[in-house]
Amino acid sequence: MIRINLLPRDEQPAQRGVTMPSVGAFVPLMLVLMTAVIIGAAYMYQGQQISSLEQTIAQEEAESRRLAPEIAKIKRLNQQRQDLNDRLDVITRLDADRYFRVHLLDELNRSLPGYMWLTRFEDSGGDSYAIEGVTFSNFLVSDFLQNVADSPYFASIDLLVAEKGEISDVQVVKFKARARAVRKAAEPDVFEG
Repeated sequence: MIRINLLPRDEQPAQRGVTMPSVGAFVPLMLVLMTAVIIGAAYMYQGQQISSLEQTIAQEEAESRRLAPEIAKIKRLNQQRQDLNDRLDVITRLDADRYFRVHLLDELNRSLPGYMWLTRFEDSGGDSYAIEGVTFSNFLVSDFLQNVADSPYFASIDLLVAEKGEISDVQVVKFKARARAVRKAAEPDVFEG
C-alpha cells in the first residue's frame, strides 16, 4: 500500500532517520568480548597443557613400574657392594695392624726383665692396651715400665695397680698397667728364626 502525505511540510511529522551509534558506544562491548576471547584462549591452552602433562605423567609412571624390578636389583647390588667394601676395609685395617701387633709383642718381650711374666695383653680400643703381669719385686715392675716407656712402639705406660699376692705359697707382686701404642713406629725388623 502506498501512502501519500498531503499535509503541508510544516505539519508533516519529522522523518525518523536511522542513526548509527557512535564508535565510543562499542568500546566497552569490544573490551568485554576481547577479555572473554583471551580468557577462553588461556583456558583452552591451560587445558591442553594439563592434558599433555597428565599424559607425560602416565607414561613416566608406566616406565617407572616397568623399571621397578631393575631399580630394586640395582639398589640391592649397591648395598651388597657397600657391604663388601666395608668387609674389605676391615680386612685392610687388620692387615695393616698385623705386623704392628707383632712388633708390639716383640717390644714387650724385649722390655721384660728376668723373673717377670705377662698374664694378659689386651687391646682396650684405639691405641690403648691393658697389660697384666706377675713378678717377685716392685723394682722389676719399675724396670719393665721404664723399658716400655723407652720403646719406639709405645707413647706412654701408666701403672694402675701393683699389689702383693701369692701363687703356690710364693709371695709375688701382681700388677696392671695401661699402655698407649704409637703407629709411626720404627722400620719393621726382620725376625730371625
